[in-house]
Amino acid sequence: MSRLNIAPTKSNQMRLKRELATATNGFQLLEQKREILVMELMHLLGRVRQVQEELQSRSARAYATLRHALASNGYRHMKAVATGIQYDHKVSIGSRVAAGIRIPTLSISQGEFHSQFDLAGTDSLVDQTMTDFLHLTETASRLAELESAVWLLARELKKTQRRVNALEHIFIPNYKDTLHFILEQLESKELDSFFTMKMVKKNLEQEEIQAEQKAKGDEK
Repeated sequence: MSRLNIAPTKSNQMRLKRELATATNGFQLLEQKREILVMELMHLLGRVRQVQEELQSRSARAYATLRHALASNGYRHMKAVATGIQYDHKVSIGSRVAAGIRIPTLSISQGEFHSQFDLAGTDSLVDQTMTDFLHLTETASRLAELESAVWLLARELKKTQRRVNALEHIFIPNYKDTLHFILEQLESKELDSFFTMKMVKKNLEQEEIQAEQKAKGDEK
């Protein structure tokens, strides 16, 4: 702990008490925010693991279907078919608020699916490949949104933890140490003033006694 370099006065004592109360309230609020961030992060990490597993499963399925389609229709034919497919979709970027943090959102609006089975003599594997990769794209977008949210919340948690530590281990102890020092100094000054007043009173009383004794002596 390190005491603040300020004069031990009543006005500084009152000001530090107000600042200490503000710092203590701030510490409590940051503690609550930290707990909320931790809970939100734990929740998101659970969802991330689920979506990662879903992405791996859909990725394996989509590429397996693609390999079968290539084997059945041939690479050049599949490439020609791919260039002729027209499919509308829309990527939307927004935001949401979690634990006081604005987090970007990502969503993909899939257009109406049209079968390509009759396109240039293709088979059903072409449609299945397209369907599997559309599902894979949707899952990838959800994972990207979740991972972005985790990164932003983790960064905010780190900042919040630094502020909590600074208040708990530096600012609040310094204020308390300084207030304790000021209190000791003010009590010492009051004690010195008390003894000074007693000495002054005693001296005045002695002077009055001496003055009375002198007055009586002059009367004789």
